Amino acid sequence: MRARAILAGRERGSTMRRLLGYAAKDEIDLERALFLLGRLDRSDLDTRPYERALDAMAEEVAERAARESDAFARPMVLSQYLGNELGFIGSEVDLTHPDNIHLHRAIERKCGLPLTLTAIYLFVARRAGIRAAPVALPGRVLLRLYAGKRALLIDPFQGGRARTRSDCIRYLAKHGLVPRPDWFHDATDRQLFQRHVLNLMSSSQARGKTQETAELHRLALEIARGTELA
Repeated sequence: MRARAILAGRERGSTMRRLLGYAAKDEIDLERALFLLGRLDRSDLDTRPYERALDAMAEEVAERAARESDAFARPMVLSQYLGNELGFIGSEVDLTHPDNIHLHRAIERKCGLPLTLTAIYLFVARRAGIRAAPVALPGRVLLRLYAGKRALLIDPFQGGRARTRSDCIRYLAKHGLVPRPDWFHDATDRQLFQRHVLNLMSSSQARGKTQETAELHRLALEIARGTELA
């Protein structure tokens, strides 16, 4: 048991060094970053099955979107397929559990935190040629779908339900927050990666994992440093 624990610690240390190195890069790809982060959950994580799952979803979305004559209806295929048909939905149980945070677990379980589900929608959209961007409100990450000069917000946590700006303002007011214009801007991959790491850090802290919490805090700071330098 001791030898196994030592090996696990070494593997985690190796993954954390890779994450720190990746966080220091000028450009971050969110999908690559989240799969790398998943190695903290499974050191031997094989990402290929999950990448193929995203590929398959995107292929179906692209085929359906191509059959739509209305330009605004095309991006909506994304939420109709992922939310209505495949059943991706927000988790209502133990939101701090790592299963709700890690990308590979959310793909397996078809549920997770708002950020994780929005990431899945985003990765499928990118593959399918649909212009989309995350909108990172406090406590909730939405996805903005573009159709020419028009755009629509959807909430992957609620099965891809459409949201208006007024809905968002009511949500913020409910939590005692005054809307800030920058909250409604398109979020970058780096910003989402940092929030994802902070979610995982909160999970570790809630479970009393002091060392993991400290490691993830260091990683979040490194990601933020990259934002400041950009």
